[in-house]
Amino acid sequence: MSNERGQGAFLFLAGLTVGAALGVLFAPQSGKETREHIGERGRKAKADLDELVAEGQERWREAKGKVKEKATMTREEVDDLLKYLFEEGRDLWDRVKHQTHKSSADV
Repeated sequence: MSNERGQGAFLFLAGLTVGAALGVLFAPQSGKETREHIGERGRKAKADLDELVAEGQERWREAKGKVKEKATMTREEVDDLLKYLFEEGRDLWDRVKHQTHKSSADV
């Protein structure tokens, strides 16, 4: 999914660049007007890119939080499993001891 977003951003910037180049080549404007137009397009492109970067940073923070949450849940699940296994092991040990004592008493 992030690869698709990266491709989208790349295609957006490539389209912007091609559009700006074609606009400069075919525009019936003076050099000063063309430079101003290029400056405006550059500022717009920078603002758009800044917005994409901010969105990417926000998504990164969200994903990082989800990973931490999942890691915490997994750790709790592991702790619960270890407690369960310990209790089951203790019960088994008690039964083995009881059976051993019972067997030795029968001999």
